[in-house]
Amino acid sequence: MRFYVLAIALFLCGCIAQPKPEASLFERIGGLPMLSRISNQTLDIVSKDPRTSRSFKDVKMKALKESLTNFLCVKTGGECVYEGETMKNSHADLHITTAEFELMVEVLRERLDINGVGTKEKNELLKILAPMKRDVVTN
Repeated sequence: MRFYVLAIALFLCGCIAQPKPEASLFERIGGLPMLSRISNQTLDIVSKDPRTSRSFKDVKMKALKESLTNFLCVKTGGECVYEGETMKNSHADLHITTAEFELMVEVLRERLDINGVGTKEKNELLKILAPMKRDVVTN
């Protein structure tokens, strides 16, 4: 009985090492600098690709890049503020096709790989973003 009381006392006082919680996806990806780099590179590519460029006509790219960075920051557990529209509202009138969506995902994957984001983190991020397809693809 004494052992259990002692063990509980040591645990409560922090004298016994407690396992560290895993870092957030935001931290493991590389934080805001990495999310900004990935957002900027991805949008630079898809906004100039003839297969997807129509969706970016007349878009203020600087604002879109900042918005995407903040969106990814929030979705990965960072302490950013995303003030943009919902995915459904922001893509409603763009008539995005499955092919356009899949190209964006392909470019994003490529950028994650090129920037050294780990497989586990890449897969976690893609798992978070995948359900948004139904809000983005309208054609």
